[in-house]
Amino acid sequence: MKNLVGFIKVGSLGLLIMFSVSACSIFGKKQRVSSTTGAAYGTRKSNLGFKPYDDRRLPNPPGMVYVQGGRTVLGSFEEDLYGSRDNIERTVTVNSFWMDETEITNSQWREYVFYQYNPQVLDLPKNIEIENPNSKGAADLAEPPEPFLPDYTGPTHSISSPKMMEDIIPDDNVWTSSFSFNDVYAENYYSNPGYNDYPVVGVSWRQVVDFAKWRTDNVNLSLIFEMDFEDLPLAFQEEFIVINETTGDPELAIGGQIIGDNNGEKQVISVEDFDDFQQEVVEFINDPLNKREFIERGIYLPQFRLPNEAEWEYAAKATIGTVYLDENEEYGRIYPWDGRSTRNPFGKRRGKQLANFKRGRGDYAGIAGNTNNDGSSIPEKVGQREPNDFNLFNMAGNVSEWVFDTYRPLSFGEFDDLNPVRKDGTGDSEENYGWQSSQVADSISYNPQLEYRSLVNDRSKVYKGGSWKDVAYWMAPGTRRFTDMDRASSTIGFRCAMISIGDDIKK
Repeated sequence: MKNLVGFIKVGSLGLLIMFSVSACSIFGKKQRVSSTTGAAYGTRKSNLGFKPYDDRRLPNPPGMVYVQGGRTVLGSFEEDLYGSRDNIERTVTVNSFWMDETEITNSQWREYVFYQYNPQVLDLPKNIEIENPNSKGAADLAEPPEPFLPDYTGPTHSISSPKMMEDIIPDDNVWTSSFSFNDVYAENYYSNPGYNDYPVVGVSWRQVVDFAKWRTDNVNLSLIFEMDFEDLPLAFQEEFIVINETTGDPELAIGGQIIGDNNGEKQVISVEDFDDFQQEVVEFINDPLNKREFIERGIYLPQFRLPNEAEWEYAAKATIGTVYLDENEEYGRIYPWDGRSTRNPFGKRRGKQLANFKRGRGDYAGIAGNTNNDGSSIPEKVGQREPNDFNLFNMAGNVSEWVFDTYRPLSFGEFDDLNPVRKDGTGDSEENYGWQSSQVADSISYNPQLEYRSLVNDRSKVYKGGSWKDVAYWMAPGTRRFTDMDRASSTIGFRCAMISIGDDIKK
């Protein structure tokens, strides 16, 4: 930890911040006091007094870009071909947030699967060593460390939510069909390194929510182990850190009991014990009371999550490029770029297609040898096309994307006009669509006979944007579709979002 190595000392940067905001007296004494009571604030060295933790500049979330919020008109500017009237234009305000620059890729999903069975690398002090059977001299030891071989046929290592491998990997069967030769992608699209940077598909809404939870835990675990010892909550210190009475060095523990072995110079921990330690830490920091303490200290990023429908649509339209100084929009956008065409109207790239989509019946890529043939008959590498005005790539075409919202055709009628979202069927019960609600997990379980009913229920989740298999109509950000939260497709992927804390961003 910046490290657990810096447990006993206060960093020079921390001192600089402390002194720069201290109140000064005519005697030269620096002391921070409350403007409410006049009482002295507590310090790191004192257990007495209220401690108002200073504003801490959290790091920008990895892989994300900042989307400045504001007023916008949501809804479809395209002709309503289906006559659904399920996204009528309305004015709302969306707060600032972060969003992934690109869709989540196969490589990033495989990283997620890997860390369900293996510990992550953390910033540890020099006196703590993780056993490495491949290290120099390991084979010469009296008891050489055994290689760590995770059991990928067993459950994941999560204490509170273990899953099996088949629950977390994408469904390759989304590529199979009795009437196409796309089955070759079932073996290669997710697993082959040649598709590393292609958007992951075959993942359900529920799987994506689990991914976002893991990503939150992974990033915050790293942040915690980069902190000075004194910055961490006392309960965390007592649970997971023990100071060696002989050397004064910090050592890792579970429940206050040191793990691994100490050879007099270093604490040596097996990979299995290190993995158990991390899982215990994750459980600790996810307890609501413990999480609050980390948040109060400014050392905990907000959760990664699916963007809600309003955020996604706002980010896709990116109308910041269409606004005059008087705050009037010059025009709305049918697509995430200027113009009514799917082709680039400007410069040397004039005429190039701006998205990967299906141009017409049977036409996925154009004619071979033509300058406009992009070779993208299936999803392509993320970031290949021009970004929109928020610097977000592939907000139209390539793959459609899951969003958080539960689908209802007339949701706009109940939405708030600030950060609108539909979390569930409140105000428009699934009973209105032929389902009987109950206190069980969901209406599908309550209706096992599966008689004919509407497809709209509390499991129906929205996905946005056109895909490689869709015609241009579906690339308009205002169009919306839905499917069951446990269904996967070769055309649906996702990206994550995160709330923005404060008014500005770290440059």
